Amino acid sequence: MKQHKERQHPLFIRLSHCVNFIALTIMVTSGFRIYNASPIWDFKIPATFTLGGWLGGARPWHFFAMWILVINGIAYVAYNILTKHGRSTTLLNRTDVPGILPMILYYMRIRKDHPPQKKYNPLQKIAYTSIPFLGLASIISGIAIYWPVQFSGVTSLFGGYEYARMFHFFCTAMFVLFTGGHLFMVAISGWDNFLSMITGWKKSGRTNVAHSK
Repeated sequence: MKQHKERQHPLFIRLSHCVNFIALTIMVTSGFRIYNASPIWDFKIPATFTLGGWLGGARPWHFFAMWILVINGIAYVAYNILTKHGRSTTLLNRTDVPGILPMILYYMRIRKDHPPQKKYNPLQKIAYTSIPFLGLASIISGIAIYWPVQFSGVTSLFGGYEYARMFHFFCTAMFVLFTGGHLFMVAISGWDNFLSMITGWKKSGRTNVAHSK
């Protein structure tokens, strides 16, 4: 029996994922520290999960990570457009719509058998397709709360400064949930699947090989 490997993820995709994870971690933890300086609700984020020490220390970290995410995001989109990577395997299309409900039922343990899928199932495609829009919403709401006077028209789109802050916090929460859910789904699908994002290769199974003396 011989084990084969299939190429799963190009080097650029693996590197961009790594950069995104590091930058997002910096941005979220520094954002939590900024939030703590003037909480929107009656709770604060534990200091263990914050970065920067104080408002003046957190803001440089936040904007440093923001520029990394923006540059990396633009490079990722450009790469996908030029190479057409993921157009059929990652982005949601009309043919995926009928498979959404079966996957929901499967994850709810109502359906016993796993619905047929290709590289990613419809729910994963919805998440991947939504991320660029979530990133854009984060940038726009960030502009609204950092330059509320200079970009008062943008701030007014959210109903004012405080609502823009709430929306920005909501976007942060969605990024955290997506990242956590993404890592969880990768983990439960097998160690080999997790390693493929590091090595770029995944075992495809075994085939019989004739041996001769």
